[in-house]
Amino acid sequence: MKANNKKEISSGLVMTAGSGLEAQPKVGRGLRIRGSDEGWCQAKAGSAGAACSDYGAAGEKPMLISLEKARTLIEAGWQAADLHVHTFYSYDVVPTREVDPLVLYEKARARGMSFVSFTDHDTMDAYDRIGWTREGLVPGVEVKILDPDKVGHTVHINVYMLNRSQFEEIERIAREAQDIELLVEYLRAENLPFTFNHPFWHEPGEKLNARAVVELAEIFPVLEYNLGRIKKLNRLVLELAAEKNRGVAAGTDSHTGDIGRIFTVARGGNFREFFESVKNGESCLVTEDLNYDRIKNEIFQRLEMLIDSHKWVMGKEELKMETGNALADAVIEMLSGGRAEILGVKRAVLKGVARMVSRTGLPARIYLRKQNMLASRIQQELNFAA
Repeated sequence: MKANNKKEISSGLVMTAGSGLEAQPKVGRGLRIRGSDEGWCQAKAGSAGAACSDYGAAGEKPMLISLEKARTLIEAGWQAADLHVHTFYSYDVVPTREVDPLVLYEKARARGMSFVSFTDHDTMDAYDRIGWTREGLVPGVEVKILDPDKVGHTVHINVYMLNRSQFEEIERIAREAQDIELLVEYLRAENLPFTFNHPFWHEPGEKLNARAVVELAEIFPVLEYNLGRIKKLNRLVLELAAEKNRGVAAGTDSHTGDIGRIFTVARGGNFREFFESVKNGESCLVTEDLNYDRIKNEIFQRLEMLIDSHKWVMGKEELKMETGNALADAVIEMLSGGRAEILGVKRAVLKGVARMVSRTGLPARIYLRKQNMLASRIQQELNFAA
């Protein structure tokens, strides 16, 4: 997985243009990926119809289903979880009531989530606030690791069912060793469930190493379908999971309190059994993809949460909100403190400008263009057909 690895990677995947991206099977692989009114289903050739009608029978890979059918499965005893959620303990979340872990927990349960996990960036403080043993609560964290030798860009990993001491060791490996294979070895040795978050993503200022992502998928049991990514990027994740025979989990990655908007449904009497079902592809996903309206509303909502500081439930010394859009991030940075006085801009004026810029939709259009360009580059780098 060297960042400069020149080895040719043959994925056996062909991308076709159309209303969505569909994968055509490589001869002898026995896989068929097809579109349907319900969404996207991946199953063994020759048994797709019966398996899809059963919403994820044994041996089948994840199926995208409607919210209505997910409710039917839940009523039949299946479990549901949004496995990627941030509270106000994440460095990039505004501390309002909507993202209080106490509020989020109740909201998730009201929305039918069997399991609730808060995956804040490199902190587990949310569990000190809400407690570690509530019904359906699964301790989790999102770990950031930059392995300069094997990957070359930052990778985010969600880890579940861990305790404080395991969290501290995970953080030590991520910060000091900066070795992603060593980290995965530790997670396996401790029998901790973990996922590869938004695989085709990188920190601002970095360049994605798509070939390293393909190789990394081999050491992760589950890849993530992320609400914050456009359809093309999420379809690439589904293709990669199919190629590597990996499970897929759906997560909102919400920073504004919208927990459970997309989620995973699977069988399991407890979280470990649930995760094993996901890992084995015996699951269904209720999904949405990022589009213009969603990103426009997301940027506007985050700006409003930042501007209305009187609604904050606690102070925050370090607040670094990154939308991935340079224009929106510049406005956010000024509103959050540092540069406003230097530029001599009154906050009242700046607030008005921020709202005006957000309502134009310009930041949203720029961000979507950036994601589409990234998807095209990945297709070219991995020799996918356009």
